[in-house]
Amino acid sequence: MNITMPCQAVQMVPREMVVVNNYNPNHVSPDKMRLLMQSIIDNGFCYAIVTIWDDDLEKYVVIDGGHRRIICEPEWLDIDPIPIIKLNHNISQRMAATIQFNKARGVHQVDLDAEIIRALSEQGLNINEISKHLGIDEETIYRYKQLTGIAELFKNAEYSTSWEVVDNE
Repeated sequence: MNITMPCQAVQMVPREMVVVNNYNPNHVSPDKMRLLMQSIIDNGFCYAIVTIWDDDLEKYVVIDGGHRRIICEPEWLDIDPIPIIKLNHNISQRMAATIQFNKARGVHQVDLDAEIIRALSEQGLNINEISKHLGIDEETIYRYKQLTGIAELFKNAEYSTSWEVVDNE
């Protein structure tokens, strides 16, 4: 089997030369966009935007990485030029590729997320740090912590004085 390696041909192109496609069904919530931004801040731009060249538009059109492209805008991280990979696909191939990339990513496994949160807590990260770096709200972190054991939930927490023990004698 002859597998191409377009990942070895990353190009840096001006941001305005790359446009998102109009057929991607994938939607990312604002909190996940903030997580994507934080990921790029923390880890760098690790995944080039996959594109094709459109002769009619005279621009690159995104096949995969539309949200990474949006994060490059001035209101987010203001990255210019941006890293792309160019494929030579026709419209049906590129639409299929978009769906393939989206579906191939799979689904998050709650148990694994809960274990990651448990491990980060054990390493001393507080709820705010975990929330910032994983893009998970505090309530969800508490729910995940419940999956790994109720004792772990309060292991490093300060206790409030919400109730008092009363001697009934």
